[in-house]
Amino acid sequence: MIKKGLFVFILLFACFIIYPAANAESPRNISYIAIGDSLTAGYGSTEHNYLRINGFVPQFVSYLREANEVTVENYGIPGISSIGLLTYLQTDIGLQNRLKGADIITLSIGGNDFLQTIRTLPNVEERELKQRALLLEQTYNALYAFLRDLNKEAQIYLIGLYNPYPENHPLREPGVRYAEAFNEQLEKHSKKDNTFLINPLQPFFNKETTYTHIKEDDIHPTDEGYTIIVKELIKQYEEFNQE
Repeated sequence: MIKKGLFVFILLFACFIIYPAANAESPRNISYIAIGDSLTAGYGSTEHNYLRINGFVPQFVSYLREANEVTVENYGIPGISSIGLLTYLQTDIGLQNRLKGADIITLSIGGNDFLQTIRTLPNVEERELKQRALLLEQTYNALYAFLRDLNKEAQIYLIGLYNPYPENHPLREPGVRYAEAFNEQLEKHSKKDNTFLINPLQPFFNKETTYTHIKEDDIHPTDEGYTIIVKELIKQYEEFNQE
């Protein structure tokens, strides 16, 4: 009987080693790099102890950290144009090396190009407007290609443009047209592998005075506006990563 009991004990112990108790899934280690303009920097969001924790980057990081170990680097440069960002990326070897190891990249650029064009209307001729739009398209294509050359596997989230100008504002119509055209260009990239478009144009439409600071002549999003952007960001992330 003792030998039989010992045999049963050894058998059960062996089964425990071969088939250990199930553990909760370990959190993923995610490297997230945010690059772009003042939207990436979170301008317009409420500051707490000098930190813009309500920008889309901090909100997205908070979401990711609910189930993952996340390291984040924010390269938001207020006032930078698309050509300025391309030059910056091409010359910063350290940033290039960090981008090579990123799992997630967000890119917000084009807003300052938008302002430089829109705020000169109606003094700009149609021909010049088309030239500017073509230049922005070419620069953005080069930006995307440069990121993909550095990192072919990262999830890249492209932050599109919204129109900040409300009804009856003289720049409303050209603002909508410009943002629509820009986002259509980004949509072409979103059809490529691991690339996603975050398009805030429709959610911001007719809510410009709520989602931006346009009443103070500031086109940046409010906390509510950034939350709209990050909700779409999270939606796209979940649809891709939960497949």
